[in-house]
Amino acid sequence: MRQSGWGVVAVSGVWLSLPADAQPNSVQAVSCHRGDAEMAISACTSEIQSGKFAGDYLAAAYNERGDAYANRFDYEHAIEDYDHAIDLKPDFARAFTARGFAHSNLLDFELAIKDYDQAVKLDPNFAKAFYGRALAKFGLCDVDGADADIAKARSLDPNVGK
Repeated sequence: MRQSGWGVVAVSGVWLSLPADAQPNSVQAVSCHRGDAEMAISACTSEIQSGKFAGDYLAAAYNERGDAYANRFDYEHAIEDYDHAIDLKPDFARAFTARGFAHSNLLDFELAIKDYDQAVKLDPNFAKAFYGRALAKFGLCDVDGADADIAKARSLDPNVGK
């Protein structure tokens, strides 16, 4: 494994576009998604606490609220919500990717890579999972692994990370 100067710089605070992106088609969009993080947290909390929702919809609400917390740089709360989303929908690749993003921003690259590995296993065409894993690998100075993941991500989506 060769060393690089990228290190933490590649991951810390970069790639903030992840939480704002649209959900994959496998999980229906939730009505609590808002552009403003505070409004989204409030709306998603209302939906979660209402008791009216279950299954994939409830998982999507937790995921959306996790994204809103991540947009506020509150990664601990984001991880809690991604955990709930994954408990409700264990095949939710986007929630694993989002939780990996949060772990990366807390500089826990090993946990981030585990989440990205699971996301890639669940959805081998999810470019953002490969891209996020590449950034986490950069954080661990695994430049060869990071380069391979970036190449794969860009083969799936040439605009990923831009």
